Amino acid sequence: MSITLEDIAMITGLPIEGRALTGKVRAAGWRQRVATLVGVEPEPWTDEIRKDPRPSGVLFSWIQRHFHRCPKDASPLVVQRFARAYLWNLLTQVVFPDGTGDTASWMFLDPLRDWDVKWSWGSAALAFLYRQMEHL
Repeated sequence: MSITLEDIAMITGLPIEGRALTGKVRAAGWRQRVATLVGVEPEPWTDEIRKDPRPSGVLFSWIQRHFHRCPKDASPLVVQRFARAYLWNLLTQVVFPDGTGDTASWMFLDPLRDWDVKWSWGSAALAFLYRQMEHL
């Protein structure tokens, strides 16, 4: 028995039609891209002795600290930033969790740049699930 794309669509409600989540992931400048999309730039790693433990994203606590509650009188731009941060948090905790259990990878924020692009999140979730099962 295996999980099919139809199963993913039915269980999660994620769309299976749309553009595939593929492409090159550019690590350079990720903090600035995060700032552009959610309005807050993650703090740079400043410890000169230890390597950055989170080179691929931010802690979930960082998202919660900055985007806990959208202000009632927020402009449409601020509402979009909060919505993007919420979806980023949801995607990285529920659909695409990493092995750390505490990091939101910035690569899942880039597809949330344009609200009009329809992504096949279900296909990506199924591929991610199969990839994770390889490591069991």
